[in-house]
Amino acid sequence: MMRGLCAGLGLMTMLHPACGAAVVAGPSVAEKRIIDRQISRIADPATRRAVQAQDVAWQMTTFLCQNAARGVLVRMGSQPHRFFLQDAGPGSQVVASAALVSGRGQFLRAGGGIEWVGFAWACHLDPATGHVAHFDVSPTGPVQAGP
Repeated sequence: MMRGLCAGLGLMTMLHPACGAAVVAGPSVAEKRIIDRQISRIADPATRRAVQAQDVAWQMTTFLCQNAARGVLVRMGSQPHRFFLQDAGPGSQVVASAALVSGRGQFLRAGGGIEWVGFAWACHLDPATGHVAHFDVSPTGPVQAGP
């Protein structure tokens, strides 16, 4: 009944969940502004186009969440520039809403030897400002070496 009422009123175009329409997750206006500003600073046109072609999850993760992740991961034992907020599996970065991006990643443990540690992460954003409110990490264990 609700779907029929919403459709009859022309409200399906508003993407309201009560009407059964899918809600498309993506960046807020403020978040999009930050992403676009960062991309515009890329000097090489070919690199800039390649970055623009990346999906929204990658762009939000890279330009909104990565710096906040660094401090948290270093406190957990990561080298400052040796971490990835993704893995080789599908769905390793997911945009739930303009307020939440989550995924799986790995970091290289600081110190001797090569030990990669897997983790799950959640980047909580303030859509009004585009800034990270909180970055959560939960270790998942050692990452097995690839083939």
